[in-house]
Amino acid sequence: MAITRPRPLAVLGLLGALLALTLGAPLLGLPLEFLGGGTSGSPCGAGSDTGIALGAPGAGVLAGASEYGGPGDPGSGVLGASGVNLAQHPDSYAELGGSTFQTATMMGGLPYMTPLRITWGSRSVIAYKRDFGFGGGPVDGSPRAIDLWWQLAGRLGIPYEDGLWSGRVRLERPPATGAASQFGAVPSGAAAAAGPAAAAACAPGGLEAVALTAGERAVLLSNGLAAAPAGAPPAVKGIIAAGNQIAGRPYLYGAAHGLPLSELAPAYDCSSSVEHLLYGGGLLPVGYGAASSALESFGAAGIGRWVTIYASPAHVFMYVAGLRWDTWAAGGPGDGSSGIGWHPLVRSSAGFVARHPVGL
Repeated sequence: MAITRPRPLAVLGLLGALLALTLGAPLLGLPLEFLGGGTSGSPCGAGSDTGIALGAPGAGVLAGASEYGGPGDPGSGVLGASGVNLAQHPDSYAELGGSTFQTATMMGGLPYMTPLRITWGSRSVIAYKRDFGFGGGPVDGSPRAIDLWWQLAGRLGIPYEDGLWSGRVRLERPPATGAASQFGAVPSGAAAAAGPAAAAACAPGGLEAVALTAGERAVLLSNGLAAAPAGAPPAVKGIIAAGNQIAGRPYLYGAAHGLPLSELAPAYDCSSSVEHLLYGGGLLPVGYGAASSALESFGAAGIGRWVTIYASPAHVFMYVAGLRWDTWAAGGPGDGSSGIGWHPLVRSSAGFVARHPVGL
């Protein structure tokens, strides 16, 4: 049967080892398409397949993910490589290998039972490594690093596509203790039901890259990133997620202009950084690129509920759910980083035109 999108080859654990010995054939005689690289046909572009680096607890990273097991993928079996029945442990994931190497070390070769917080859209779960697999090429521009057991994927709200789903998720190491109480379960209400915004699905960061917090105000985290309000509209979460992708990058006048907004640049200026965030919220086309003065006519006039852009011929900054996105610490002492990123304090808006995205 032809494989129309890349599929990971999930290792069958103890059952697979027994079959391999019995059949005397490498890889259980599966067709080579199961090892193929490439992307999932996404317009978001290609990426590296050389692995990801998991940071300290709370420092998340985007990774390509795939779904395996279940009625549409009977070849995967139910026994994980750790020897447990995955159907009885649905909070399971498999670490993968890349398309250019076959050792399952895309996340550094995690020991069995390593917990990870996995986030897709506005839902998060704590899962444990009980399996490994060969993997494949990048997914939506991120290295394919993890296989989600189909029941785990279902808990995240990921659609079951006969074991063929692939997409991006955010991975984090939970704290050494209290992971369940700190990260909680799947949030309820509209935020949980919203899922990822289609308009922001290909934006750098995407909705899967943003941490959530209670209330209607974003929170500046100790690592310089922002947590989005759980009840915020998907576009606002997309804006914050895109900001998190470039927070801390150096300021360079004229930088990133001329590049598609779907690409990450090594440096930004005020207007290119704001446009990157607006694209992350699905509010600008991928080919948009203009000076700060052009944003004086963006959207609707005045202050928005969630997002307000302050533009002038010389500079542009904006407020998103209570945090300021800016290229310098203009708010005085305690205003955070002096570079591009999130700032906690207000600044003077004299000489700027206030605009906001319609509906936000």
